[in-house]
Amino acid sequence: MELDVRFPASLEARLIRRENRFVVRAVAGGKELRLHLPNTGRLVWLKPETPLRYLSRSGGRTQGRVLLARDGAVWALLDSAYAEAGLPRLLARWGWGFLAAQPRVEGSRLDALVRDAAGRERWLELKSVTHVEAGTACFPDAPSARALRHLRLLARHRGALVFAVLRADAARFAPCPVDPAFAGALCRALEAGLWARAVRARVEPAGLVWDAELPLYCGA
Repeated sequence: MELDVRFPASLEARLIRRENRFVVRAVAGGKELRLHLPNTGRLVWLKPETPLRYLSRSGGRTQGRVLLARDGAVWALLDSAYAEAGLPRLLARWGWGFLAAQPRVEGSRLDALVRDAAGRERWLELKSVTHVEAGTACFPDAPSARALRHLRLLARHRGALVFAVLRADAARFAPCPVDPAFAGALCRALEAGLWARAVRARVEPAGLVWDAELPLYCGA
């Protein structure tokens, strides 16, 4: 299977606890580690004894960076930088082209400037999704003023929004009910013509493959 994104070599660990939004305690080879967690979501499924894969580093206040966490039978990618790295290959499937990363628009930084299949330039935001319940992937898993701000900006500028579902056990996507402001704004934006897609990735320790587009429902 050809990978759309290849991950660096990672090491095994098990979660002890989440210390705060950005740091977890884990154990590997009998040693306790502090690892940076590059994901600020609630991640309610991330519980003690959860298997992790992390990237080791020396120096600094942590001994590494969490890459993946296992929830039941599937791995979930917790570092969205690798999803963003796979964006050009995902865009190519739609006949779109990647123009620039991290453009600044009205004081906000979005993920990309792209050219769609009709040749129109669009601002694009890729939202990483790691929360799945009963086959439904949802975003955001906690109220997010930043996500709402980006959504409204894209709606004003006829941008594009991609929900990257970074685990293989989802069959559909809907906004999480925990953030009704975002859910309502998404419904209105879709009705007004916002281009949006939900795309699932199959994630393994070696890398990820963009697997399938998922039905996107407006509502929980």
